[in-house]
Amino acid sequence: GHAGSLSTALEALAQNPTPETLKAAQNAWVTARSSWEQSECFAFGPADSLGYDGQLDTWPINDTDLKKVLDDTTALTPESVEKLQDSQKGFHVIEYILFGDAKNKALETFTPREYEYLQALGKDFSRVATALATSWKQGADGQPAYREVIAKAGEKDNSTYPTVQAGAEEIVNGMADSLDEVANEKLGAPFTEKDPKGLESRFSQNTLADIKHNLQGAKNVYLGSFPDANTSGMGLNTHIAKVNPELDTKLKSQFEAASAALEKVSTPLETSLTEASAATAIQDAQKALETLHQTVRTEVLPIVAGASL
Repeated sequence: GHAGSLSTALEALAQNPTPETLKAAQNAWVTARSSWEQSECFAFGPADSLGYDGQLDTWPINDTDLKKVLDDTTALTPESVEKLQDSQKGFHVIEYILFGDAKNKALETFTPREYEYLQALGKDFSRVATALATSWKQGADGQPAYREVIAKAGEKDNSTYPTVQAGAEEIVNGMADSLDEVANEKLGAPFTEKDPKGLESRFSQNTLADIKHNLQGAKNVYLGSFPDANTSGMGLNTHIAKVNPELDTKLKSQFEAASAALEKVSTPLETSLTEASAATAIQDAQKALETLHQTVRTEVLPIVAGASL
């Protein structure tokens, strides 16, 4: 998948550093990021219990941890990177080395050590992403496939989700948590503090795209569709529309409103965050995301929790 493509692109850059291989590696990072941020509602289960989320997406990262690795002379291999702290690997370490502090990394400033690090980081990233996908599709560590565990909520012997409601609640909570994080941590806090350093993907100036993909991910869950992969199935909306059609309509329009509000924010957010002219648009987007979060938390969750699904 995209993690494998990222690893391949980092390898190509390290073996043959040109403006083209650098651009290709940066593009591969952005593509992998888009898929990952759309899966943010599924940060429960193996992503959490087996530590995959932390290994792939720890943030913030700090210069001291990175400098330690870059100044060291021990060989960097996928095995040695696997043993590093989460803050020394994953998305944002790769991002920082590839893009520099503000999407301004010049090819001639890369060091041999950075190329060595990038290659090992890419392989480790691909290994963890594959393990996470496997844990959902086939099962890991002697556990059944997690998608089966959640799909079979309420069946006998399902100790994780003894009732259908428990499974549905997990999904709605995942969605609400993601929307809360987007509205209040990813966008709200940096805006209130007027500090671009609080923006998660600021090295690549990709934070606004992250936020849009988080919103898309929540919408995918609600509608049971994943446009990027051309798949669709049963969504929460089917049940909500039966029980409370007005709520279904309201949610769909709140998704659209949040999406439209984000489109009005000028890119990159890393620059517009502190511009007076962009303040209203950012505030409106934050409010729209928070409204959606509240609707999911206070109106959808009780229906699902109490429902006879």
